[in-house]
Amino acid sequence: MISSERALILAPSGRDGMVAAKLLGEANKAATTCASIGELVAGMEEGAGCAMIAGEALQYTDVTPIRHWIEQQPTWSDFPIVILSQRAGKPEAMPILAQLQATLGNVTVLERPFHPTALINAVETALRGRRRQYQSRRYIEESREAEQRLQTALLAGRMGSWELDVVEMGLTGSDQFKACFGSEPKASFVFADLIEAVALTDQRRVQRAFDDGMAGADLVLEFQVRWPDATEHWIDARARILNDRDGRPRTLVGVMSDITDRRAAEAERERLMAAVAAERERTQQALRGERALSGLLLTSVPAGIVAYDTDLRVTIWNPVMERMFGLPAPAVLGRSLAQVIGDGQRETIEHRLRDALAGVSGPIEEIELTTTTGANVVLESQHAPLRGGDGHIVGGAAFFREMTERRRAEEQLRQAQKMETIGQLTGGVAHDFNNLLAAIQGNLELLRKRLPDDPQIQRFIDGALKGAQRGASLTSRLLAFARKQDLKPEPTDLNNLLDGVRSLMERSIGPLITVEYAVTPDLPPAKVDTNQLELAILNLAVNARDAMPEGGQLTISLDQCDEDAELPGRYLRLSVSDTGTGMDAATLKSAIEPFFSTKELGKGTGLGLSMVHGLAVQLGGALRLHSEAGRGTTAELWLPVSSAPVKEVVEMAAETIATPVASTILVVDDDALINMNTVDMIEDLGHTAIEAYSGKQALEILASGRQIDALITDYAMPGMTGVELADRARAMRPGLPILLATGYADLPSGTTTDLPRLAKPYQQSELATQVSRLLVARVEVPS
Repeated sequence: MISSERALILAPSGRDGMVAAKLLGEANKAATTCASIGELVAGMEEGAGCAMIAGEALQYTDVTPIRHWIEQQPTWSDFPIVILSQRAGKPEAMPILAQLQATLGNVTVLERPFHPTALINAVETALRGRRRQYQSRRYIEESREAEQRLQTALLAGRMGSWELDVVEMGLTGSDQFKACFGSEPKASFVFADLIEAVALTDQRRVQRAFDDGMAGADLVLEFQVRWPDATEHWIDARARILNDRDGRPRTLVGVMSDITDRRAAEAERERLMAAVAAERERTQQALRGERALSGLLLTSVPAGIVAYDTDLRVTIWNPVMERMFGLPAPAVLGRSLAQVIGDGQRETIEHRLRDALAGVSGPIEEIELTTTTGANVVLESQHAPLRGGDGHIVGGAAFFREMTERRRAEEQLRQAQKMETIGQLTGGVAHDFNNLLAAIQGNLELLRKRLPDDPQIQRFIDGALKGAQRGASLTSRLLAFARKQDLKPEPTDLNNLLDGVRSLMERSIGPLITVEYAVTPDLPPAKVDTNQLELAILNLAVNARDAMPEGGQLTISLDQCDEDAELPGRYLRLSVSDTGTGMDAATLKSAIEPFFSTKELGKGTGLGLSMVHGLAVQLGGALRLHSEAGRGTTAELWLPVSSAPVKEVVEMAAETIATPVASTILVVDDDALINMNTVDMIEDLGHTAIEAYSGKQALEILASGRQIDALITDYAMPGMTGVELADRARAMRPGLPILLATGYADLPSGTTTDLPRLAKPYQQSELATQVSRLLVARVEVPS
């Protein structure tokens, strides 16, 4: 227990001090008894959560030391004091209490004789208020640090901050802000001075921008100002309006910076670029001409090259154009180029052709066309004028480069990035969902123990627990899609697996559908995760059922495929085929995307096929879908053949774990809801639980020397992970039993640990088993 959580007791006469200390100790509250005012003040300086003082101890005593200490508290502190007074009915007690409350400030009066519960509640209330004060101190410190970082960043970027009160039109700004207008730091600078400093050509634009900013629009503009020394400077201004509590615009807050040097550099760069462009144009004009489009150039350049005359008729059509458009040169020469390759882009192409004839070289741009063979091609094109020997324009040239494959590769990359991003998102969602389910299940289990044995109440609780378990099933699907599910592949006889899941599958799809099996006997085992594969088969069967609302036939087949171009090696092919509605090409293309569903809103999660696909990839195989609208669907699961035989099932004796004696367990989790629930379940098991909300706080508790018999920690916590906490805790206390409770099935790459793990969400029975193992292991370790 840290010193700031303890209660100081000053009751030098009678038994009140001893009784109060005993009651607080029984309530697991740290308490220190003081013999005098000086000892009490020393304890307050050392650190305490509250003080409990008998009224008679202050009645004839100089309380100046306490008053001085209270007056010297920082602004965030309001130290709580509980006064044990005589019964309020005694008139001599009232003036004294009033004086003490005026002198000591945050005073709570507890009349004697008091009930133990009243004493404990008063102390808990005082300690809770003290904790909030410490939290306020932390917020104040964090705000101060954030402000310092902001000021440092502004100074580093040579930006000045400013605020404009839109009601009073009062302007305040930093020294750097005033420097942007050539004003001294200590000089007065109001909004009228700002507008007056703006160059006459920019004043109307600046005033309109400020008006729009005060109305709610973002203020972003650059403008010229004239300094008092008559020099001209450029200013970059950015600001946004802040509203008051009632939602009305109140303050325009922003930054300004002097960009004079930048504008000068940009002007010089533009001048140099114009000079370079002029030189390039002169060079290109010298190189253009019909000779540049003849001979080897036309046949060797891997780009389509077309030349046309002033009537826009094709004069040159090189072999690359023949291959791309499927049109030989004789069929094109003399025809209008826009008619030959227009196909929906005719207006744009004609515009580019006429620009070229006007002497303008067009930009490089992408167009998408349909060729005479019906294929869609993406082309990168550019048009330029052609000049004769006398320099006059005699036509134009167009260059085409096929970009179809690159566009297809870019689209595949975008899809891969999208799937990776969604995978990361679903993994994080599943982790947070696990935390919520852990709190729900744990509290429901504790609630079941405390409510009367009413069948209706128990039915309600059972229904809630089943809902939580269904949520856990959805989490499992999300983790499988995100590839964070902890799969346990092992050699499995798929014939036996299909026999085991047959009854459940047939009940799931209903009586309207006939199920047939085409299974090849004596197949080798496959290396799969049995539970996840059963779930995948059920998903495929349910999808098939939904595709046959009027009934139909479902066929389950299993055979071996030894050769495949995309999947080298030996595989078993498990196929689920239906005679349902099937899918068109667009639907089939999106079928395995997460959250994609053709079912009505609320009748499907869109995770079924994506989960099956994720499982197949994790196992080293693949999911292949074949479907046509109106002709049903076949889903093929390609599963790798195992090189090892099926393991025989050996009956294991039930594990017997001795019930440990009551112990003190430190529980660490940054989620307050999970922490509170775990503590309640542990205390319900008869142990004492200590809460910590970060690795740093847990290490402070361990360093205090308090007896800790075991540590239970979450993995994902800000500042320090559960594995890092475990390493440092064992360095402080070798042999301390530690349990890692986490919603992640796989820890991040590179993380190694031998810690036992408890998967979230967990039930109290699972927690009890793991805690018993920890404590029994601690007893068995020699001291």
